Amino acid sequence: MARAKITGSCAGTTLIEMMAVMLIISMLASLVVTMMPGTGRGNLKALTLQAAALLRRERLAAILSGQRRLVSLDGNTRTLVGESGSVAVPRDVMLDVVGVDEAWSGRRAVVRFEPDGASTGAVLKFSWENVRYEVDVNWYSGRVAVDLP
Repeated sequence: MARAKITGSCAGTTLIEMMAVMLIISMLASLVVTMMPGTGRGNLKALTLQAAALLRRERLAAILSGQRRLVSLDGNTRTLVGESGSVAVPRDVMLDVVGVDEAWSGRRAVVRFEPDGASTGAVLKFSWENVRYEVDVNWYSGRVAVDLP
């Protein structure tokens, strides 16, 4: 009985070849994870801070101009709208609003800032999966605070 002896480059894989394959697989896996669609915790935090910045700009504009300013929610486009700008809310983010309920330019008003800095008050709760951040507008002082646990 004759046995064939395998020699040369066909003998099998080397440790270096296995390491190269593992490196390629790990690089592809990291690309897939970073390209997954969805908001994510970091983007939710950024969205919350953008909404707070919009509210702060509107409060400051009300004080400086001496005129009432409103921030409203456009339910069709999922956008918070003020005179100084807007913030789009992604589809996978849940937005709960506790605040003023009046119409402004066909949209639901979220908060109204008075020329003295006071407001009607509101709480905006942004949530994605099990993560939740809040923006609180004090009704008396108009102060905008962000709760990022």
